[in-house]
Amino acid sequence: MTKDAPAAPPLAEQAVCDHQWLLKSMSVDGREHRSRLLWQKLWRDRPYFTCDDLGYVRGSAGSNPYLGRFSLQDGGQISWSQIPEISRMGSVRDSSDLEQDYLRALPQTDSLSLEGDALILQSESGATRLEFKRTENLPGEKP
Repeated sequence: MTKDAPAAPPLAEQAVCDHQWLLKSMSVDGREHRSRLLWQKLWRDRPYFTCDDLGYVRGSAGSNPYLGRFSLQDGGQISWSQIPEISRMGSVRDSSDLEQDYLRALPQTDSLSLEGDALILQSESGATRLEFKRTENLPGEKP
């Protein structure tokens, strides 16, 4: 006899926005980000993603903070009502290639899924894909 695995609860119930997500890997238009090895070692410059119950998305794109807004459906579909862009709240640093690719990739995504402690945002074609790892501390925070 085999047991059927219980169905996963809807994404809204899994509280995606109750966690902080640190970028682990990124493909933009089918191209893996080239600086991957370097930015994965430089903790303070790694992009991260957070959101709230109102759909605001914020974090750091590597060099500068960003702000955007999306809506999340129970099936994992997302739509961007405000394209993420650099927030002008502080002094803006020159954008790195990583930041430019990250901010270009986010609004290309239209689905969100959870796989263990990973958050995956990707385009319908799969050519653009961002994978984040859940983290307790964000770059620049003290544990």
